[in-house]
Amino acid sequence: MKRTILAAIAALALAGSASAQATLTKSATLPLADGTVSAGEYQYQDTVRGMKVYATLGTDDTLYMAVQASTAGWVGIGVGGLVMNGSRLFMASILDGKPSFIEKAGVGHFYADAKSLVTKKWAVKTADGTTTLELSIPSSSAVWKGQVNATFAYAKSANLSSKHGPYASMTFAVK
Repeated sequence: MKRTILAAIAALALAGSASAQATLTKSATLPLADGTVSAGEYQYQDTVRGMKVYATLGTDDTLYMAVQASTAGWVGIGVGGLVMNGSRLFMASILDGKPSFIEKAGVGHFYADAKSLVTKKWAVKTADGTTTLELSIPSSSAVWKGQVNATFAYAKSANLSSKHGPYASMTFAVK
């Protein structure tokens, strides 16, 4: 019994460290989706589970997001949920020397083709062992009930069908 309670407390502590909460307000300073994150480019930035995550809610009703991870593999962003299931997923890598990007719908622990695509712009770069994905999507496809639920993940492999390793989830309150 005591071990069960300790295991439950440890699981809750781990879950809490894997998610974070932030606030976004509309900003007239809009990031450029070029695969390179500059200092001060995004309204919000933090490091979670070894990934640097960035977000800006633009006055142009666009949500700008980026993720960086120490990998030559793929990096990904999901919006709409705190897990893959039910989220819209965006994954990118440099595969065989060329930028590669997919937009999918999360179904369980997998993904399927999205019924429609919402990505406005995206860019991915790998340099010095770090892969960066930047993208922009209409805020209407991500903001629900005054918040954006997002997930971030990366993999060692650049093959976009390979399984991810570390992941984190965040909730952005929209003011």
